[in-house]
Amino acid sequence: MLFRSELANKNVNECSICKTSRWKNKEKKILAKFLRYFPLQSRLQRLFMSSKTSKLMRWHDEERNKDGVLRHPADFEAWKTFDNNHLDFAKDPCNICLGLTSDGFNPFGKKGKDYSTWPVILMPYNLPPWLCMKQEFIILSLLIPGPKEPGNNIHIFLEPLIEELKELWDVGVETYDAFAKETFQMRAAIMWTINDFPAYGNLSGWCTKGEFGCPYCNIHTQFRWLKNGKKYCYMGHRSFLRLGHKYQNDTKSFDGTTEFLLAPCPTTRSMVLNQVSDINFTLGRLSKKVFGVTKNTWKKRSIFFTLPYWKNNLVRHNLDVMHIEKNVCDNVIYTMLGLDKKLKDNLEARLDLKEMNIRPSLWPQQQTNGRTYLPPTYFTMSHEEKKIIL
Repeated sequence: MLFRSELANKNVNECSICKTSRWKNKEKKILAKFLRYFPLQSRLQRLFMSSKTSKLMRWHDEERNKDGVLRHPADFEAWKTFDNNHLDFAKDPCNICLGLTSDGFNPFGKKGKDYSTWPVILMPYNLPPWLCMKQEFIILSLLIPGPKEPGNNIHIFLEPLIEELKELWDVGVETYDAFAKETFQMRAAIMWTINDFPAYGNLSGWCTKGEFGCPYCNIHTQFRWLKNGKKYCYMGHRSFLRLGHKYQNDTKSFDGTTEFLLAPCPTTRSMVLNQVSDINFTLGRLSKKVFGVTKNTWKKRSIFFTLPYWKNNLVRHNLDVMHIEKNVCDNVIYTMLGLDKKLKDNLEARLDLKEMNIRPSLWPQQQTNGRTYLPPTYFTMSHEEKKIIL
């Protein structure tokens, strides 16, 4: 729990849920953790103090080219759906639409001690695309301390931000507009979050590990446990192809089976709310068991659902493409070069091929000297070819 507001001044020395001490050193009154929260209202008001910036805050509505080409978040269906659902908010272009992102980093660098600090950052999407991601417009809202990542308990740290966002939606704050030279009631809303996959799970509440790791397919995720690789492999990708596609009959190039299943329907807002309506969970250091939902699906009910508009958002959580591109590139390069760090073509992978009874030409072979030989694949490179790439 957070010791804030009235609790900060009371003589409360332990968490009411898990009984963890508030202090690292009780005699010297050294706090166990100190959350830094930077209030949002004043910094949003500051965007309208300059007439030039204030004019740019209307760009998404007044100057954006509305020819159907995707250039700005306002061109997307999720934004348009939000506007249609909340006409009173959308009618004033000065109301601020925000994106939220968070990820961990080590402030001591790679050679320092193991430590994870999590900043929570907001981006104002009212600005044109060449400005909304610039450093001077990025808003640091929270700085979650380490040494460990907040994980599933990140919602505890988000409480002050969510409270302020509720106020900015329900009431707003009186703000002077330097461009229009008048005051108005400024409101703000979170449109969606953008994170890598582990943080996606922490913020959305969906379990991104295990049988149902795909939040899109939800409980209809097709999976297979790899006995030798000791991990889940997600299958069924051919169901997203059009009917009659040649890959659906292709057994050799895939897992040895044909596939004619239809793609699962996208997880709707009502489906999510129905699935988490009876969920029973406890944040903190107590039992990690979750009741009221299918096992390995939801870990908790997202704190973002306490925002009045969140349940009606068409898109609530997005994946950070940068992380996906980097991870895919790393895995491909390391596998091609045969480097052990992120190598995907190893003995365990070949044994799983044998277990699945596919690609017999790649199965491990026992040699007379007792060693295991892995036949080369079509991407196996010689020493000279690796030098060319490097």
